[in-house]
Amino acid sequence: MDEKELIERKALAFFLRLYNRKLRTKYRLFKKRESPDFEVKDAVSGNFLGVEVSHIFHDKKEAMMMLGRDPRNIHGIISAKDHVEIVMRILKQKALKMKRYDCDAPIILVLRDFSKVFSVRSLFDVRLGFKVPSSGYKEIWYLSRSRPIDKWDRLVRIK
Repeated sequence: MDEKELIERKALAFFLRLYNRKLRTKYRLFKKRESPDFEVKDAVSGNFLGVEVSHIFHDKKEAMMMLGRDPRNIHGIISAKDHVEIVMRILKQKALKMKRYDCDAPIILVLRDFSKVFSVRSLFDVRLGFKVPSSGYKEIWYLSRSRPIDKWDRLVRIK
């Protein structure tokens, strides 16, 4: 298993723990795919979902820092506006990619945000102009960490 798949599987595990608790379902990994990344199945209803996982980094430098590859450096200043623009850019890219998926089940998108500064509150600040572009995703979820404990325990539906 390569690093990308390992990071995606961790994100899926965090997501499913919170999603199942929030919606009182019992989705489990059914199979690893490529487009979307995973197929999950509810152990109770038998329903399937496709799950696409995307990670939010401001740039390659931040990705390297957050993944522990460059702990000596610190990232420059990033504004809330920059953060919102990056999330919207990723949503637009994923909306285009979604058109090429080969999956019969409804597909949801999970955005895992590695930012230690910004949270979902930034997205909903009306001054920053956040908009979710139209896409074929059934749902879009935003996964982030609580501060200061850095636990992946915040899951907010943004579509």
